Amino acid sequence: EDTLWADYQDPIRINELAPYRFIQFYHGFMMAADSLKKSGLNVEIFVYDVDHQLSKAYDAIGKPEMKKMDMIFGPFFKNTFPVMADFARENEIPIINPLSPRSDILEGNPYVFKLIPSIESQPEILAKLVKRDYSDHKIIFYIPNKVQQTELINQYVEAIEGNFNTGKRMVTVVDYASDSLRGFREYASMAKPNLVIVFAENEVLPSALLNKLSVLKNEYESTVIGIPEWEKFTNIETAYLISFNANIFMASYTEYADEKVKAFVQSYRTKYLDEPLTYGISGFDAGYYFLYALMNYGKEFEDCLDEIRIPLLQNQLRFKKIDGGGYDNVNWNVLQYFDYSLFKKSL
Repeated sequence: EDTLWADYQDPIRINELAPYRFIQFYHGFMMAADSLKKSGLNVEIFVYDVDHQLSKAYDAIGKPEMKKMDMIFGPFFKNTFPVMADFARENEIPIINPLSPRSDILEGNPYVFKLIPSIESQPEILAKLVKRDYSDHKIIFYIPNKVQQTELINQYVEAIEGNFNTGKRMVTVVDYASDSLRGFREYASMAKPNLVIVFAENEVLPSALLNKLSVLKNEYESTVIGIPEWEKFTNIETAYLISFNANIFMASYTEYADEKVKAFVQSYRTKYLDEPLTYGISGFDAGYYFLYALMNYGKEFEDCLDEIRIPLLQNQLRFKKIDGGGYDNVNWNVLQYFDYSLFKKSL
């Protein structure tokens, strides 16, 4: 029984209420189940009210039917998910976390599937992007300062150079704190295009650097790649991103012009009298992917993950098993600015 929805409540205001924070995820999930039922899916779905209260998690795992589940989705809260994840491991039940980017939830538990990709999976994608689209560019990699140069930054650089496999130094790392624009002038090429990769965990560096680079736009041909998560920055002037045809990485991206997305939005509006937001779309994606996997490959579907290639609405899923642990989605969307639009690149 669906305990999260009551007929007397105004559906227009339902998302404003704290207990219904994830109601859209549930709605999207149920739409995926309904869609697959038309293709032969026979499924029984149990819904439990488990929020951040540990007592609710323990009540749920105490239900006699829980050990018979083929799959568990959630809980969505960081303090109750480990309780359910431990239960899933003990009973060998795949458990899906659709909303957490934290890699530690995978450690020591081979039954956890994490749908939000970790930043650690970006270097491989960046290396493919650089080799495919910018192999003839001079590559300059900006970091905030060398004091904070992390192992992750080294992984980006090593992945790019390893992909070219020339044995030569392909990437010039510039410390913005000490070299600023002087570093670009020193290493950039006027004879061929430049690729400026900017690693920034806040918007101070991108805003300042792009502003300074724009002054040199007529002297140097340059394209920018912003990592790891520039989509979270709101103070970077869009004009700069457009001017440099900037590439950015996004964990989630919905292309609303896509016909499948348009159809989903219309169906959701009709069914729930509401506008589907991120949780609604991610609920559909999660439900469709894993229920499809269960329907077509059975309980051992994790042995066939490489064969499951389903076009989803928001998050494409490509799983990699971590050592001694669960499955991490390693797919990032790469978007590039052209004129005033974002275009999705396939890699």
